[in-house]
Amino acid sequence: GSQSSHITCCVAAITSPVMEDTQELLTEVPLETSKSSWSWKILGSLAALATLTVGVYSFSNQGRPEATIANPMDLVQDWEEIPGIDKVVEHAKTLELKQPLRNLNDLFYESQPEELPWIRTECVIDVIQGAAYLGQAVVFLYKAIKYDGIRCPDNSPAGCAASIAGFITSVTWIASYLSFAANACGAAVNSGALCIGDWTALMANFGEMATVGAAVKEDCDFNKDWLAILKITGTDDTGPGWKQFVPAGASPTVETVQKVDALRTADRNRAFDLTQCVVADVTNAAAYIVRAILQIRSAASACPEPRACAINIMNIISSFAWISQFTS
Repeated sequence: GSQSSHITCCVAAITSPVMEDTQELLTEVPLETSKSSWSWKILGSLAALATLTVGVYSFSNQGRPEATIANPMDLVQDWEEIPGIDKVVEHAKTLELKQPLRNLNDLFYESQPEELPWIRTECVIDVIQGAAYLGQAVVFLYKAIKYDGIRCPDNSPAGCAASIAGFITSVTWIASYLSFAANACGAAVNSGALCIGDWTALMANFGEMATVGAAVKEDCDFNKDWLAILKITGTDDTGPGWKQFVPAGASPTVETVQKVDALRTADRNRAFDLTQCVVADVTNAAAYIVRAILQIRSAASACPEPRACAINIMNIISSFAWISQFTS
């Protein structure tokens, strides 16, 4: 019993200071500080755990890249297993396209056997009209240099302007039709040639306005004495400039030479007029008849598309206007 009481006294002596220290610690440390410390410890532990997890995952897959990359064919098979995908596909099949899908083969004329003869016809017409305007350019050049009545610059300023503008316009039309021929006569659509043909055609149309604007003053003056202008009639006996250097005794011979020279000039002018008639006017009129047929067919097939339809209709009207001009 005395031994037991001695142990109890010792334990009480030891625990009493500890209890006092504990009570003082509990009294000195506030409750908020304790809770805040535990919160930071918990957050730090979670962050360390997340970092450790990411590191372990990356290290475990470092040597096996094929395990982390899905097979593309597996992805294709996966979308087919999406619930309801069959209805989506069926609905997509019923949708109408605003424009038909283009195929690369459509650019090659051989892929359209039914259109090939019409395209080759356009090729022939383009070449023919290019040659016709070449002849017209030669005629206008001659008229600007040698043709009585519209020769530059001493006969008529308006006639001179019409001849020069006609020559430049004809050259521009040659470039335009050769560009169109490069597209229609080739094996496939040539966008560059079409672009050049359109721009040169625009320039040629402006040239036509200049030519017609200059020529209308002369052509629409119905009171002019063309026989006097062409020196077929009249009282102008001055003759050519070289006549004054001929001796007086040779006068009958000089008059004969002058008449022969005038006759040859008239024949040459008539030959160029016939060339203008046959090579330029008749050929272009016939070519525009064929071109109008091609444009009517193209308009009939392209009219569901408003822009292409409008372009083709204006081309048809233009072709008939050209036919009336060259026929006149």
